[in-house]
Amino acid sequence: MATTTTSTSTAQDLSVTTTDHPNVQRLREAFAAFSRGDLDTVRASMTEDCVWTNSGTGPLSGSYAGWDAIAQMFGRLFEITGGTFEMNVLSTQADGNYAIAIYDATSTVNGKTATFRFVITDEMTPEGKVKATHSIAYDQAAADAHLRG
Repeated sequence: MATTTTSTSTAQDLSVTTTDHPNVQRLREAFAAFSRGDLDTVRASMTEDCVWTNSGTGPLSGSYAGWDAIAQMFGRLFEITGGTFEMNVLSTQADGNYAIAIYDATSTVNGKTATFRFVITDEMTPEGKVKATHSIAYDQAAADAHLRG
């Protein structure tokens, strides 16, 4: 279950409290789990019939339906990048239907290291599970070329 992060700022006559949406917490937890190789937690964040779609024309582009296909795509990502794939989450937003992250992904393919910025959009169930993920790079052609080596 996701926890809520709350912060409070106080000025002389002003007090402001901000709280992250639970889907922001879920998204950040999934990113952290993926980064540490905890695919069981990533899997638990998704519905059984989740569909993951990567934009572009690269070796990982296309739609992957269900955990087995998604896990195979993750395996292919690790294979292509020799396990060097890393993410840095820059921004997250969410409501009851969507969770969105902007992040930088860095990897080395055939000796060349590059960083590309991505947007990932998760479509959420009312229970907070991911039912569809859409991933697109800011410069999709360059990201695809990098993964092709």
